Amino acid sequence: MSIVFFRRMSLSFRLLVSPATILLFVAVLGLAGCGRALSPEEKALRAELRQALREESYEKAVELASRVVVSAPRENGAWERLVRAQLGVGDLAGAKQTLGRWRPAVARPSPKFHELCGDIAAQEQDAPRALQSWENALAGHHTKARVLRKIARLHRRENRAAEENAAWTAALEMEENATDLIERALVRRRLHRWSEALDDFRRAQELAPDDPDVRRGAKLFERLGKFLAEIRELDARLAITPQDDQLLTDRALMFLRSDDPELALEDSKAAAELAPWAMRPRLFQAVALIRLGRAEECQKLEIDPRLRLENVSPEFLQTISRLDAEISVERTNPELYVTRAWHLNDIGQPVLAMKDAETALRFAADSAGARAESAYALAKLGRLEEAFEHIRQATELDPNFSTAWHYRGELEMGRGEFVAAIESLSRALAINQTPVALQKREECYRQVGLLAKADEDRRAIEDLNARGLN
Repeated sequence: MSIVFFRRMSLSFRLLVSPATILLFVAVLGLAGCGRALSPEEKALRAELRQALREESYEKAVELASRVVVSAPRENGAWERLVRAQLGVGDLAGAKQTLGRWRPAVARPSPKFHELCGDIAAQEQDAPRALQSWENALAGHHTKARVLRKIARLHRRENRAAEENAAWTAALEMEENATDLIERALVRRRLHRWSEALDDFRRAQELAPDDPDVRRGAKLFERLGKFLAEIRELDARLAITPQDDQLLTDRALMFLRSDDPELALEDSKAAAELAPWAMRPRLFQAVALIRLGRAEECQKLEIDPRLRLENVSPEFLQTISRLDAEISVERTNPELYVTRAWHLNDIGQPVLAMKDAETALRFAADSAGARAESAYALAKLGRLEEAFEHIRQATELDPNFSTAWHYRGELEMGRGEFVAAIESLSRALAINQTPVALQKREECYRQVGLLAKADEDRRAIEDLNARGLN
């Protein structure tokens, strides 16, 4: 054959095998290898599997999905459904094993593979691996909104508010809905981006006013609105002095009053770290924990979980704030701790009161006031013998301490020592006559049969009451 003939043949072949022709050829081969027709039995099996997953019959789904994987080991969907079913029954180990088999079985695992890897890592509390896996899923042009929501929730769990906000924003750019708007409003509230948070909340109300999440958000933001001016003022002051424990505690109180215990807990914990000697932050932490349903954590704070903000007076809070501030300057002043112990005993927090009394005794072992507050706290804790020893020492240290004599008398009454109690109460009354001490002594007189003396005390009580000295 001539050279011209071969050149013509070569040109014809090149035309036949153009890039488009090659792609078509490869596609045909792919279909021939992977797109086999399903038998009626296989179609029925897959339909049954889909139904089991919809009905959350995960044990049945595991068995069905395992059969589908055997018949179609190169299909991403078959492996995905098996992992979903295993996670549904809580078989984390089995799901991880399936992922390990999926990766080499399929030439190119789908983005769902990476998403499920992230789901498992999140369940194992491995946040870095979960985030990396979900980022890989996003890089595969996956259904991004769902994965972005998972990323946002993980950032919330890890207390990364800025990153959480970014993830919700990305999800909302793809798909605006009321639920995600409320989620972003809540995290923007944690960032104290109040205007943006309120904008998100109002937009959520426009989209779905009857949605349960929106209604819960309405309650939160409506209460917050009542205190927002004061909170913004504290925000501005804290921007200048962010390490001011008193300002942080003041803001925690504002959040408690607006019924936002989550933010109150953040501020009170931060204040407690800055000022471990302060009492207000500890009390506010406890109140926040109780409102969040975590009352058992109050034990670590040594606070009685029956504490309620509404049961303490504004005067008490002002006094404790002042004492905290004074203690921050005079850490070794025993009288400050004694005074604070008295107020803590008064609101039913004997453990904290005893701690303050013990601190006072470290600085002044001869403090009658510290001994008396210790006695009161110990009695409330059921440690009566120790309580009596402390109150006995208090009266010896300061024989003119009428409150100590009065309380000693009450403890002696509890021990059945009525004659001794009469003597102690008489010492108290000789220093400071009060209706309560007279009433206790009257009871003791009646116990020992001195009825005339009891009647005298009864008349003295009536006289004090008539003069308004009760």
